[in-house]
Amino acid sequence: MARARIKIWQPIALGALLLTGLAAPGPARASSTQFSILQDDGVLLGSTPHDPNKAMAEAKALGVDVVRVGISWSKVSPQPTSRSMPAGFEVGNPDSPGYDWRYWDDFVERARLNGLKVLMTLAPPLPFWASEEPSRCPHRIGGYRNLALSCMWKPKPKLFGEFAKAVARRYGSSAPNAAAGGHGGQLALYSLWNEPNLEHYLYPQLVRTRHGTVDVAARRYRELWSEGWKAIAANDPAMRNKVLFGETAAISSPMDTLYAALCLDERGRPFRGKLKSLQGCTRPERLPIGGLALHPYNKEGGGSVFSRSFTQDSLPLAHVNRAHRLMDRAARLGRIPGGRGIYITEFGFQSSPPDRVIRTSLPRHAAALNEAERLFYGDRRIKSTAQYEIFDVPDHREFNTGLRLVSGRKKPAWDAYRMPLVVTKLSGDLVEVWGHVRPARGRVRLNVTAVGSSRTTVAHPRTNSAGYFRIRLRRRDATRLRYRLEWSSPDGTLLRSRIARAGPRIRYFPDSPTGSSAAFTAWASLKSSFML
Repeated sequence: MARARIKIWQPIALGALLLTGLAAPGPARASSTQFSILQDDGVLLGSTPHDPNKAMAEAKALGVDVVRVGISWSKVSPQPTSRSMPAGFEVGNPDSPGYDWRYWDDFVERARLNGLKVLMTLAPPLPFWASEEPSRCPHRIGGYRNLALSCMWKPKPKLFGEFAKAVARRYGSSAPNAAAGGHGGQLALYSLWNEPNLEHYLYPQLVRTRHGTVDVAARRYRELWSEGWKAIAANDPAMRNKVLFGETAAISSPMDTLYAALCLDERGRPFRGKLKSLQGCTRPERLPIGGLALHPYNKEGGGSVFSRSFTQDSLPLAHVNRAHRLMDRAARLGRIPGGRGIYITEFGFQSSPPDRVIRTSLPRHAAALNEAERLFYGDRRIKSTAQYEIFDVPDHREFNTGLRLVSGRKKPAWDAYRMPLVVTKLSGDLVEVWGHVRPARGRVRLNVTAVGSSRTTVAHPRTNSAGYFRIRLRRRDATRLRYRLEWSSPDGTLLRSRIARAGPRIRYFPDSPTGSSAAFTAWASLKSSFML
């Protein structure tokens, strides 16, 4: 992912615990199969001074299940700045001379050696020759002079399908595995394109016509996704139901882009009249998505679970429930299969240091990450959580959401991510203690301790098979205590969480299904002014 200030790239059964007070399990809502995704392309691909092998091992030690990586169409392709495809080059053949897969081969091998699966995102930029109008490449993005010259302009869907074919043939479940000298069998999921609702990745976005504003990015994304899925289904059939849709940024009208990509207007109604044909929706097809992928950052990577959005078409973390409405509506209208989950595939908060604008302190940064996971845990539809970056980057003006500073020093977020803890005040003498032992494999016992002038164990809960637990603790001083989790790993290492105090309940803000058409039009006009 290119880095820029605008952000480019079963119920749990727990036994009752009788303590000084009473600790009893509350009704759990999270899926026991929710898994953890981590992404740090620069580090894990080996393009920074940090050791990629150690970083991948660290991801495993943190308890990560899946590592996400963007496979850049332009970087693996031959002559990416030529406006003509190299003679004899076969885009759909991964062995065609000119392809350079080395960085991604090494990434997949590192993941395999550490017992990690891979989410592979087929990502822009594109080679100039893959654009419908290669003469427009390179181009500045949305008029922003601080963004690098590259090509996101009108990628050819059929050619993208050929690229997906090459990726599936090299890395899919049907490809030769490591024992056979290949790199197949490590993928858990595919996703197609990155943040298609941003002009930084798909350009142009909107075009104004006398019939209304046409979301040309949504139409092209639909076509790209459809061609990519067909290629994967044909060449990696075991993964045909594991191709994610969306990968949208939280800003820049993701709801409208997703609706339009599904041939629905901003209120979730089928397109009518001239817009129906302009959006390419005369005969809408059902997209066999494996799930909806989201990047629910708050604005500039700041704030918390308590930060409200004042736009109806954004998808920051406290408003991910808006995606429920979108998916239900699309399934009822036959645009997508029913029962598909939501995957958080990229997420984090910036911290200060190094950030000098958001100014989220390091302790608050750690707490915010845990609170976000507690929010996602309460949503049965969410199948994965995500952390973007292990390490911060050298420039404080860029996106810095890492668990370590660029120097390598751990932030408090490192321990907080490995063992999340949130304590919620329910009444004057009753709290909920929720946590996750991420590195645990199977059910484990741990201690909930009260930290003060002395250390006291106040609960000894058992996790579910995914490492989660949730208990209620009643005692006179429950809301005044400072809590910490402790767990001894199989090798004898004592792991500790951050120290947490009781805070308010964490939940989504209520969804408001009725949007303002006038507001949408005004926003569409504003976006278009950057692109036309």
